[in-house]
Amino acid sequence: MISQASPQYRVEGSGPLLIYIAGLDGTGQLFFKQTAPLTHLYRVVTFRSRDQGRFTYEDLSDDLAEIIRDLGQKQATILGESFGGTVALNFALSYPQMVNRLVVINSFPRFRKRFTIRLGAMLASGLSFQLLWPLRRAANTLGLLVDGVSREDRRSFWKAIRTVNAEGYARRLELIAELNIEDRLSEIQSPALFIAGERDLLIPSVREAQAMAARMPNATMKIIKGAGHACLMGNRISLAELLAE
Repeated sequence: MISQASPQYRVEGSGPLLIYIAGLDGTGQLFFKQTAPLTHLYRVVTFRSRDQGRFTYEDLSDDLAEIIRDLGQKQATILGESFGGTVALNFALSYPQMVNRLVVINSFPRFRKRFTIRLGAMLASGLSFQLLWPLRRAANTLGLLVDGVSREDRRSFWKAIRTVNAEGYARRLELIAELNIEDRLSEIQSPALFIAGERDLLIPSVREAQAMAARMPNATMKIIKGAGHACLMGNRISLAELLAE
């Protein structure tokens, strides 16, 4: 089912509500490897993140709340990957009563390399976004190979990535550059699971997950051996199995 509401979202399966928040791509299309098994346990929602205007973390959190209300629910399992994890954390701070469970994958409460992320945000806007395509393709290809993503699934990845809006991509990088909620993590009381790829080449996911879990009263973590930043597209992790434990 595809909603006609704003933001538009897709619903598959039945059971308790689970909402996936995409990473920097924002497409919501790169969750396909995990969706089918999860639909036996959850009503899985995917959606395309905002990609126009000077949106904020508050706007992105409001969008999630709107989806939950539109589906006639009071709570959901909120699952965020990478940038989506930062949205999930902000949502848990803004709408704690709407979070049944928080699942954060390869993410962070503050990006440590501040100069790098600000430079990336600046270069991602306008013409530079297209000029940087060969560099982005090389980096993404390396990440996909680390996670053993099949050739067919890599084609699906590139098809989705080609639809990424430069304005939205740059704005998401700007939000990361401004993000610092480390000192507020202890406010999140919801049960939380942090999942980290042992071979994440983009961020130190294991270290970040350990630090976040230590600050939150009801948090646990799972390290995925051999997995990288694109672990949800590989074969080393089954979210359905992890969430059923």
